Amino acid sequence: MEFKFDFDADRLGKLDAMRSNGFNPFGSRFETTSNTGEIRRDFEKLDGKEVKIAGRIMARRDHGKLKFFDLADENGNIQIYVTEKELETKSAELLEYLDAGDIIGVTGKVIKTKTGELSVQAKTITILSKSLLSLPSKWYGLEDTEKRYRKRYLDFIMNRDSREKIKKGSIMLTAIRELLEKKDFLEVTVPLLHPIPGGTNARPFVTHYHALDRDLFLKIASELYLKRLLVGGFEKIYDISKNLRNEGVDTRHNPEFLAFELYQAYGDLSDMLAITEEIIKAAIFAANKTYVVEHGENKIDFSKFIIKTMEDSVKETLKETNQKDLISMAQKIDKKVVSYGEAINVLFEEHVEKKLIQPTFITKFPVEVSPLAKNMEEDPHFVYRFELYIGGMEIANAFSELNDPIEQIKRFNEEARRKERGIDETQEFDRDFIEALGYGMPPAGGVGIGIDRLVMLGTNSKSIKEVIPFPQLRTVEDEE
Repeated sequence: MEFKFDFDADRLGKLDAMRSNGFNPFGSRFETTSNTGEIRRDFEKLDGKEVKIAGRIMARRDHGKLKFFDLADENGNIQIYVTEKELETKSAELLEYLDAGDIIGVTGKVIKTKTGELSVQAKTITILSKSLLSLPSKWYGLEDTEKRYRKRYLDFIMNRDSREKIKKGSIMLTAIRELLEKKDFLEVTVPLLHPIPGGTNARPFVTHYHALDRDLFLKIASELYLKRLLVGGFEKIYDISKNLRNEGVDTRHNPEFLAFELYQAYGDLSDMLAITEEIIKAAIFAANKTYVVEHGENKIDFSKFIIKTMEDSVKETLKETNQKDLISMAQKIDKKVVSYGEAINVLFEEHVEKKLIQPTFITKFPVEVSPLAKNMEEDPHFVYRFELYIGGMEIANAFSELNDPIEQIKRFNEEARRKERGIDETQEFDRDFIEALGYGMPPAGGVGIGIDRLVMLGTNSKSIKEVIPFPQLRTVEDEE
């Protein structure tokens, strides 16, 4: 069946007319000498000078022999001032075919009009891309809908704030990389296709590799491969790449998301706490030029970080210290809870997590929920682990890494027993990883950071979809 699309009939007519009159509606290279941001910033230097700029026509206003275009590029908007006297003949012929949405190149001098509006007075106009669909007169997305995300290209055209959030995310990533380069960390890559899903508790996506006739799993975490690199002799490494988890979609979760993982040989949890704080501060400051930012109804101060144990935070919130009573409370939430450690974790997630607005490191995790972390010497029921919470969200997760292969086997076996009890999110036994540990992995600290959630904080975004250029969405039928 032949594919067809219903473009705007009037615009298709203009397209044909342009071609008939010698215009190429989808032009070639246009060399710019400036942009809207530079013109606004350097007006005194550019006043009366000729510039070449390109962008999209966002609006057109005709007043007899005078015509005005609002031209937008990546840096902002500027008015294009058109008079028959200044415009060369071929460009004047082009005017009748131009609509809002068209992409044009303009050569002209920088001026201020009689009303004081900063403008470029056009000398020549070149069509670079004819828009065959009309831009919406209004473009907005209600907070409880995903309309803007379905046509993300339109969202970026019409909403500069949407574009700025993506740009800020890039600025934050650059700041992280620059900080780590100064500290001699090496960026590495790991496979996206894994024979065993590992490195965290999550449901994987499964794919079939036809050449080898075997099922593989899309990466849910980089951890076990990065630890193999520690075994191999790399000492300060990190990876920034997508994780893919076959889980729900909501304001804080997307099945594919940008994750950061870092490992430092001969380090421990204290090193991870220090570097995590540095990374968070560097990223936030790079995007906002301040450590105090707004997020929803809250002002978050990134110059101060709080440290609390999970156990203390639960007891403070619930006003309860008796272990049996805490286990009983947790079992009312999750019947599968059998130990004090599991109870503390369940109660923390239910009652504490969402209340942690200011940057807070939660430390001393139960061993039951931390199969890859090293036991605390002073209390083996807990491990050297922290999670960082900001704005009621988990932002980072770090360990003093377990490097004892015998203990790791024990932990994997305990995970298998938990799975038999009906706890789905458990670690798979990774025989090759155990073999790697058998050759000796140096003591190390490791941390993972959810980059998209960090960008949410740095851009005052309520949904993770706002900071991902093309998020996964529910189907229209699901929304209805």
